[in-house]
Amino acid sequence: MAPNRSAASIFSLLIFLSTAILATFAFTASAHAEFVLSAYGGAIDTMDADVKLSRPGGTDLTFSDVSWNDKSFEGPIYYGLRLNYWFSEHNNWGLCIDFIHAKMYAQLDDMVNVSGTRAGVPVSGSEPLGNTFEQLSFSHGYNLLTFNGTYRWFPKGSRDSTFLGRLQPYIGIGLGIAVPHVEVEINGSNTEEYQYTGPAFQGFGGVNLDVYKNLSVFLEYKLTYADMDADLTGGGSIEIKPWSNHIVFGLSYSFR
Repeated sequence: MAPNRSAASIFSLLIFLSTAILATFAFTASAHAEFVLSAYGGAIDTMDADVKLSRPGGTDLTFSDVSWNDKSFEGPIYYGLRLNYWFSEHNNWGLCIDFIHAKMYAQLDDMVNVSGTRAGVPVSGSEPLGNTFEQLSFSHGYNLLTFNGTYRWFPKGSRDSTFLGRLQPYIGIGLGIAVPHVEVEINGSNTEEYQYTGPAFQGFGGVNLDVYKNLSVFLEYKLTYADMDADLTGGGSIEIKPWSNHIVFGLSYSFR
């Protein structure tokens, strides 16, 4: 069964995550704490993923290994925002809240294996994805919001003006929610709205380089997963559980 996706539910979840991280910041804050605000761009490569479609009237289909385009550099472009907090003591450790706006477009011309029932009739074979979907995409966001734990290294033991002193490799892992903009059209029935569709996960690693005073740049790899179970106009649902690789480059400002 699809999760509750009302606007109130989405808002409550976002408020809960934001409140949790801000409360943690307030509890642990001190004169030596470090906050880092980051913005980044990049590209996503979503792995082939099954699409499960349920519709009233006896349609229950699985489309195997559907391929996806990302169009990361076409509007609206791929972007992300992150707020990181590094503890005043044990400053290798931190917490962050991370928002990712990526995109997914199903390749409708591809031949895919289909199984299940369509209008109560058994289906098994291969057919173009576009025979069923006029549109299947998340162009205004395969959006992920995660709460993460982070760890960084100081190769020289502390920051200084040397190259190694300005370098901080880091890793992180976190859980959160997926709030994609669902865009599905089937036989003229169109679904186009933001929905809370399920939990999300990410793991990431990268390297940060201080470039001038409190400014730094970073290069990062992310691996994300989302459980997307979306309701459709006219009844039924669509379920996709994509794994995605991300390469991002960004700019950070540190309050320390």
